Amino acid sequence: MTQEYKVLIGGKWREATSGERMEVINPANGRPFASVPRCGPEDVDRAVEAALEAQPAWAGRPMSERSKVLLKLSQLIRDHLEDLAKLETMEQGSPIRKTMGMDIPSCAEHFEYFAGIARGMTGETLPVGPWAASMTVHEPLGVVGLITPWNFPALMVVWKMAAAIVTGNTCVVKPPSVAPLTSLRIGELAMEAGIPSGVVNVITGPGSTAGESIVRHRGIAKIGFTGDSATGKRIMSLASETVKPVGLELGGKNPFIVLADADIESAVEGAVWGAFFNSGQVCAAASRFYIHESLYEEFARKFVARAGALRMGDPMNMETVIGPLAYKEHRDKVESYIAEAKRSGAKLLLGGERPDTPQTRGGYFVAPTVFGDCTNDMTFMQDEMFGPVVGLARFQTIDEAVALANDTKYGLSGSVWTKDVRAGLVIAGRMKAGTVWVNEHLCISCETPWGGCKESGWGKDASTMALEEYTLTKHIYVDLIGQPDRPWYGILK
Repeated sequence: MTQEYKVLIGGKWREATSGERMEVINPANGRPFASVPRCGPEDVDRAVEAALEAQPAWAGRPMSERSKVLLKLSQLIRDHLEDLAKLETMEQGSPIRKTMGMDIPSCAEHFEYFAGIARGMTGETLPVGPWAASMTVHEPLGVVGLITPWNFPALMVVWKMAAAIVTGNTCVVKPPSVAPLTSLRIGELAMEAGIPSGVVNVITGPGSTAGESIVRHRGIAKIGFTGDSATGKRIMSLASETVKPVGLELGGKNPFIVLADADIESAVEGAVWGAFFNSGQVCAAASRFYIHESLYEEFARKFVARAGALRMGDPMNMETVIGPLAYKEHRDKVESYIAEAKRSGAKLLLGGERPDTPQTRGGYFVAPTVFGDCTNDMTFMQDEMFGPVVGLARFQTIDEAVALANDTKYGLSGSVWTKDVRAGLVIAGRMKAGTVWVNEHLCISCETPWGGCKESGWGKDASTMALEEYTLTKHIYVDLIGQPDRPWYGILK
């Protein structure tokens, strides 16, 4: 029997105006276990109206009060850690050891972080002259629309929601259709924490209807979006109709460069983590590996051995490391890229098939897959696959490695592995990406800004920079001498 959820609009749980519903399927077994309302434009209108009504009073509260409510929400998430982790594992397929050990605790940490840093938010005084006071202040934008992805369903909504509401905005959240349940639960906990009705609204529905209605709505001041680049371009186009700003955290095809002097054991460990964490369903996952020719064979051998030993199976088992992909159509897409890689002449070193075990049959599993002898002109070395599939290539010189790394339409992240920190910093400076790690990959925290360049989008999540994403910097000028400055006046006299 499936559990029926409702959407949160104006502090009340509601059905869609149409009465239609959508199934939520457990990707570990392919069976539906819940359903949510299939919202459309009318439901978006109701949510925006509720958010508009609630925003002035919420913005009128002192920052200290808003921060304290976020701290309460942070603690409630910790109190409900196990339930939230199990719910996310069921809707998205990520192993319980990850959702309980990392994802949900990170949600609590982000609310706690933004509750703290927001209280230190300041403006500036500007030295225009002794005849005037000139200053900047940060004001909330109003109602923001948050459209979030399915790879980290809870964490991605928290990244945006925390910065948006602590700065005095209200929000309309549209979580991913395939994994909407943790976002609804966080909305419920937000009300329990004391966030007023209408400040957080969560609606469910397809991107083509509910999502586009949010982007087009004149009552929404900004869109925060994380997802694929094609959808990001569509959002840019639609947002231009009302000239609203958009924050876009989009796709990536992230290089992993191993120099000749790298600590190979550390590099292999970092490669396994960077490539196969969350089954490769990470916008910053390492998917293009460029290894100096002197280390290539040893690296490939050790990497394949480590990747092949990763435990795949029931994501509710604490021993499982690799879970299923999030939904069937995505699994099929990843498999089509594997077939293309084989046709293009890449050498299959590991995987390439669906695992056939009692724990994986019926689910959307793809085994960790490694291709060798790859070149940048292969389609799977250019397109974001968003799965546990990587390609290895050789390079001879640092200039060649940098050129290969930058040979992509994306610019989200990358990493360099070397014992020479100076060389690592120089290469990091030459790479076109929003984040470059040296001797690390996928190291992301509250304190560090996250966002890319090129077709990976613009704007920042996390860090103090996220507060600026959800505020208007207003300039205020005050005459102090009772004689307004008119430089042109003397010319005309």
